[in-house]
Amino acid sequence: MAQKYGFFNSVNNDRVYDASDVARFLSKFFTNGVFNNSLAVSSNDNMTVSVTTGNANINGYSYENTEPLTLDINEADNELGRIDSVIVRLDLNNRQITTMVLIGLTASVPSQPSLTRSSNIYDLRLANISIPAGTTRITTDMITDTRFGADCGNVTQAVLELDTSEIFAQYQAIFDKLIVNMKDLIDEETAGHLQNEIDSMTENITTLTENITTLTGNITTIENKQIIYGTCSEAELQKAIAASD
Repeated sequence: MAQKYGFFNSVNNDRVYDASDVARFLSKFFTNGVFNNSLAVSSNDNMTVSVTTGNANINGYSYENTEPLTLDINEADNELGRIDSVIVRLDLNNRQITTMVLIGLTASVPSQPSLTRSSNIYDLRLANISIPAGTTRITTDMITDTRFGADCGNVTQAVLELDTSEIFAQYQAIFDKLIVNMKDLIDEETAGHLQNEIDSMTENITTLTENITTLTGNITTIENKQIIYGTCSEAELQKAIAASD
């Protein structure tokens, strides 16, 4: 069926829905993880840990722990350490979601156990518990909270992802076209302005050249008259120039 829709009241069983239909619908609105930092793991100072109340969402399937949950931790190895994980597991085959301990492998340098994330099983890691060789009780410093990482996460948004690539591509095309038009406009205005400046400078240079020519002519006339009249006082020179004019 290419088109799906829902949910409507059934008439003669013509609108029958599966749990996966509801989960698929809800998975579009909630990310995987715990709600409001719930389901924290804490030490009991023995070989057990406690998980607080709270809720989780896994692929649209809902989980709720209504009272503190105590989980047993297996005995430590005498020679090697290990790391166990407290997880919330969605198990579609068994139609359940449970909080449980995922036991790690013993090693000289132990590592956290791998999560299962398949079409039928999906794990969220709430915490890691370091169990050195010979451990007889779990203390607070042995517990690492992993609820805020990629192995779990918090349900903090209603939409997984908003695809804005198409609209931003349109905005980019409009912006690029605007920049090109602005560059063309600026070039035309700049060219016109520069031409006006050049014309004004040319006119000023022409006027200055004419003034220099006139000044040079005046200086030459005075020098010639000084030659004609020889050395004399300034007053006598001015008088002689006036008489010759």
